[in-house]
Amino acid sequence: MSQRRTLILIAAIAIGALASFLVWNYVGGIQDQAYNDAERVKVYLVKAPIARGTSGQVAATSIVEESIPKKFKPANAIVSLEDIAGRVAKSDLVANQVVVSDMFVEATDPEAAVSFADNLIKIQNKDQTTYTLNVDNVRGVNGLIVPGDYVNIMVSNLSKTVPGAGTQGDKQIDGAKPTEQARFLYQKVQVLAVDYMTVGDTAATAPVEGEAPAEGDAAAAAPAVPLQKGLITLIVPPEAAQTLLSVPAESLYLTLVSKDYEPTPTGQIDITTLPSDDPAILTPYGPDGAKSTN
Repeated sequence: MSQRRTLILIAAIAIGALASFLVWNYVGGIQDQAYNDAERVKVYLVKAPIARGTSGQVAATSIVEESIPKKFKPANAIVSLEDIAGRVAKSDLVANQVVVSDMFVEATDPEAAVSFADNLIKIQNKDQTTYTLNVDNVRGVNGLIVPGDYVNIMVSNLSKTVPGAGTQGDKQIDGAKPTEQARFLYQKVQVLAVDYMTVGDTAATAPVEGEAPAEGDAAAAAPAVPLQKGLITLIVPPEAAQTLLSVPAESLYLTLVSKDYEPTPTGQIDITTLPSDDPAILTPYGPDGAKSTN
């Protein structure tokens, strides 16, 4: 008797599942038919995120043409990509949004202004600020640094007392003597801007000094300013900015590092013995040299 009840229960569950599937399929078929019978119209759809301040020309690469039922088309939907040419995104746009005219405004519109402070997000849950230094080609990696890179900051001419011989007048005495060496002040510091370029704008071209802006240029209303060279703006915590400003700027050197660089303490260096005199060192990469590790 128990086995019979079990079979009846299984049969009831199977019939219920089949009925649910048939109902779902029927309703879905009616919906598809309704969509197929509806008049469809062309719209432009965001296919990839578009950041606030992005120009219409650049944004167009992330927008595709699509067709939807007419009743779902917004009244202010754009009818051509030309409708956003010469304009910029007013806010961040996400995928699958229908592009409407209100999403793009004139470049001079305050709503579209992108603040550099937007890049100063918290790092390790600490507020960030900026520090700008002016470097020449030698101290600034020969202009190879671009926004978004990471650099180590080295300080030169740090005094350190090491054991050795000294002199006092004409007499040779034993004791300590001061020497100088370079040390890393900070490692893997993020670069916000280089001269006139900011993160995401590494292909920008600088204005030519003395050249009048083109008619209709958004920068035309801005007063002409001398073009600076060699300015590196870093993202750092406030206390790091204080430390950097406390060190003579002319003693700071930058070294470029990869994004997967792992900061490690370097400690003081011994400059009384040349590295190439030590069989365990010989080259900057160890005794085996710069051999491929792949």
